[in-house]
Amino acid sequence: METVTDEDFFAAVPLFSAFEGVTDAANYRPLPGGWVLALADIVGSTQAIAGGRYKDVNMAGASVISAVLNAVGKGDYPFVFGGDGALIALPGALEQTAREALAAVQVWVEEDLGLMLRVAIVPVADTRAEGLDVRVARYSASPYVTYAMFWGGGTSWAERQMKRGHYAIERAAPGTRPDLTGLSCRWSPIDAQNGEIVSIIAVPGEGRPGEEFRDLVNGIVAI
Repeated sequence: METVTDEDFFAAVPLFSAFEGVTDAANYRPLPGGWVLALADIVGSTQAIAGGRYKDVNMAGASVISAVLNAVGKGDYPFVFGGDGALIALPGALEQTAREALAAVQVWVEEDLGLMLRVAIVPVADTRAEGLDVRVARYSASPYVTYAMFWGGGTSWAERQMKRGHYAIERAAPGTRPDLTGLSCRWSPIDAQNGEIVSIIAVPGEGRPGEEFRDLVNGIVAI
């Protein structure tokens, strides 16, 4: 049986192309033991967006992904961009590198963008100790683009811990800058066709998504 290395783990996760597959547990694989979650989010992002700073907020969130992936050598590691923050799953061997990148981007966001950025590193093992899990799938939106999807409740738990001040990272020195090579946050305004543009964020309750959540996703996709 062929052994999958940490570097090859995400690439070895099977692809699915029908969006309804996000609710199918069979599409997800558990992150290897010893992995960590690198997280960040903007403090007061709602107020910043209300004040017209949505581009700065999005740039700050995207910068987290660029900084961490550049620091670890741009390996194929699963990540999600949440608009006002981000999450990257990494092998434990890269934890210190990720810490330094997060600390650097935190300083850059505060000094150059005038926003406060929370950052944290949470061991996946700690989420499992809480009876949760971090499983990942690969959604193929096109032949050229895939997105990571997370399942199991562990990422939500990790985010809550970060917002409570747990797993915080030591601050970098003033003036520290991350490697943001390749960072791009391009905006193309979309005009409303029928009066308003609505974004739907559907989030399952505690635990794993059940039949009701699957039906909701399928119904939205059908519309």
